[in-house]
Amino acid sequence: MRIGGIITVLILVGIGFAATFFITDEWVEGQVEYQASLLNEAKVELDDFEFSLWDLQVKWGRLQVANSNNTMQNTFETGDTEFSMEFWPLILKNKVIVDNVRLTGFQIDTERETDGAFEMPEEIEEDSEPGFVYGVVSQVSSEASKNAEVKFTDVRNDLNVDSLMAKVNIQSVDKIDSLRNGIQQNYSKWDSTFKNTKVNEEIAEVRTTVEAIKPKEIKNPKQVVEAIENVQKLRKQVDSLKTRAENLKSDFEQDYGTTRDDLGQVDNWIRDDYQRALNVAKLPDLDVQNIGTALFGQNLLGDYAAYLEYVAIAREYGSRLVGDEDSTQEIPRYEGLDYEFSDKYDYPGFWFKNIELSGRTKSDIDISGMVTNISSSQKKTGEPVKFDINGTDENEVALTVNGELNYLEEEPRESFNVNYSGFTLSKARISPSDLLPYELKTGQGELNVDMNIIDKRIDSRIDYLAKNISFDFEAAGQPKNRIESLIRNAIGSTDQIDVAALIDNVDGPLRVRVRSNVDDLFMNALKQTVSQEVENAKRKIEAEVQKQVEGKKEQLEEFKAEKEAELRQRYEEIQAKVEEQLKVVEEKKKELEERKKELEDSVKDKIKDKIGIDF
Repeated sequence: MRIGGIITVLILVGIGFAATFFITDEWVEGQVEYQASLLNEAKVELDDFEFSLWDLQVKWGRLQVANSNNTMQNTFETGDTEFSMEFWPLILKNKVIVDNVRLTGFQIDTERETDGAFEMPEEIEEDSEPGFVYGVVSQVSSEASKNAEVKFTDVRNDLNVDSLMAKVNIQSVDKIDSLRNGIQQNYSKWDSTFKNTKVNEEIAEVRTTVEAIKPKEIKNPKQVVEAIENVQKLRKQVDSLKTRAENLKSDFEQDYGTTRDDLGQVDNWIRDDYQRALNVAKLPDLDVQNIGTALFGQNLLGDYAAYLEYVAIAREYGSRLVGDEDSTQEIPRYEGLDYEFSDKYDYPGFWFKNIELSGRTKSDIDISGMVTNISSSQKKTGEPVKFDINGTDENEVALTVNGELNYLEEEPRESFNVNYSGFTLSKARISPSDLLPYELKTGQGELNVDMNIIDKRIDSRIDYLAKNISFDFEAAGQPKNRIESLIRNAIGSTDQIDVAALIDNVDGPLRVRVRSNVDDLFMNALKQTVSQEVENAKRKIEAEVQKQVEGKKEQLEEFKAEKEAELRQRYEEIQAKVEEQLKVVEEKKKELEERKKELEDSVKDKIKDKIGIDF
């Protein structure tokens, strides 16, 4: 071995000893916690941390990752964990590459003893937008909070319409009065226009000029020709007056046509008043969709929003990890030779290839499974994150969670399935609605969630199955009213309830639909009583609205027709004057043509008499 090589080895060994002396577990732990907290925007804490520089092994006894939206709770935590990093990628490229991780004591949504808030440095800008998935979480949560508000037992036959209408702002009466004033103003405008139009004056001037022409008094053909030319000019003037009159008519009809359109809105105004009265009365809308939503929407959509929030967290972390590392910067090149360099260590900043996970859920189900290819750049690994976790408890309650977080392409993609089955429903209520206030004596439940998200398109479904159920009607006592009695009879023989919620925006805005196999049973029971009471109440409200606007529409139509007829009469008078003057001009022209012929014949006769030649 050359002396230079020996010196190099000694230097590396010396650096290793120095690093071992100066780089302590506490220093490494602090750096890891700080950088991870920056990424998480909330505290990441390690307990019993150990780091061995010689074999690049990392261990800890506990890891807590605080929830940035609720800093008194952890998004997840782990127990004993250990792994070893690959040597050369770390030394040569500062890349953390880990083949296998053994992670125990995994739990989600655990309570914290201290606040997990982390103060972000000022130079780091936080994303001001919550993101698409968080937006869907907000919409679904809002929808869930509304679902328990639907009541079907508040409708009475003795609805006090007078008291109700006092709370309703009837707007159609004022709108009709306003429209009447507008028609009056429009009438005054056109009445003045027809009265003051210069067409009348010019027609009178033409009439005076025409009447001044006396064909019988003209003594020679030349004067007749001049008179005919003057009449032709008058004809053109009258034609121009006719065109102006027609334009006046067109403007008038267009203006009043708009008024006719406004009259067509009166029925819409009355319908709007009726709908406002219904809203104040809070009458339920009895349809199958509302029944399913009222019965099961709150619980089902609440569960869905909780699962979706984990997807939102995954996408948020993914967006933070794949930003700068996946972007490429064009390097200036100069002419020269091309060399190929090895990309052997062109790894992402970190890459955990296989994580063997074990832990326990809040409901004491022991879980285990694999999570693969967590990295800071999926484009460099060529692999999405995949997870497959399952477990059971001593009562054979089972949980399976699997899916994929794929950020290889421009559009992020998340898909996962959760199945939770075999849990007991004894002493449970399957609905928070007052329509179904009964606990179950027996029953088993199963929950299944399928979700696929591509960028801002979501297509998902959550199914809930309650089987082998029996309701504890005895504990609830006697039915309080006829509706409750009918509902008991409707569901008493049912031993299974199957509910599905579909949430998607594939064909437009986000849609939330909830259906169950008991919707029709409830619908039929409710219609026997509530439906009739609702219809009676609607008729009372409609009659009161019609009473307040009674005759207003008809009076408005009569007023408008009367004013329009008056204006049409004024136009027709102008049109008649123009047509009459056209006729007078044509007659005058005819008289002149006849006079011209008479004079020409007279001249011919005189010439013939003089020269004795017959033409």
